[in-house]
Amino acid sequence: MQLNTIQKYYSLDELALMLGCSKNTLRYNPKFPKGIQLSKRRTVYDITEVKSYLESNRVQ
Repeated sequence: MQLNTIQKYYSLDELALMLGCSKNTLRYNPKFPKGIQLSKRRTVYDITEVKSYLESNRVQ
């Protein structure tokens, strides 16, 4: 059993906590990557897509 493994998918709540912004800021941003719908109320986001989005929008 491996401990401290990095997750590949995160929920919007987890991403908002990591990035320090509100869920609505991420949810209603048209450039933010689209999530994967797991069920009617559960959507997850691929962390590699989120990281590439953040890199492309980083202010220099």
